[in-house]
Amino acid sequence: MDTSWEEVERMAQAASAADAQIADEYPQPETITRWKRLFGYSHMETVHLISKQRSDVTRERITDEHWELIKDEKEDAGYDREAYEHSLQLSNVYKDQSATIPTTGEDGGFLWLFRLGGLLNTPEKIKQIAGLDEDPKVVNGISETGLVKFCYVDKQAQKKLEEWLTLQSVLQK
Repeated sequence: MDTSWEEVERMAQAASAADAQIADEYPQPETITRWKRLFGYSHMETVHLISKQRSDVTRERITDEHWELIKDEKEDAGYDREAYEHSLQLSNVYKDQSATIPTTGEDGGFLWLFRLGGLLNTPEKIKQIAGLDEDPKVVNGISETGLVKFCYVDKQAQKKLEEWLTLQSVLQK
């Protein structure tokens, strides 16, 4: 089968999925509570990410067969299918909310402006996971969900954080 046709077919199936059908509706309180508990997001961030995921017909979805194999285990852990699919995309969520910026230092390197939130919500956690000697510098900013905090890390710390997020996704599988 032609790969472009396969992509169109996949997107059509995604658009007809249950969560896509309610993409324009405000998420139910139990869904918001679930995501806040599982991922550590603020209320506004949770609503934004749920709506964004539901309306994204290009995102990868798990098959019905995959969900049936893991459903009981994941539901026991507090997930539903929608939250589980989100957990598989955590590294992409953090990359979307962060940016690499050039430094003015003599090494000509880059710093990563990393948004604090979700599973990586404190400078202390960033320090621990990235193996830093001290807490990273934190600055305030504004996003589509309101006031947020960002921290600066170097390329080595960025790589460790991305590896940790990838590991979290693997552990969810």
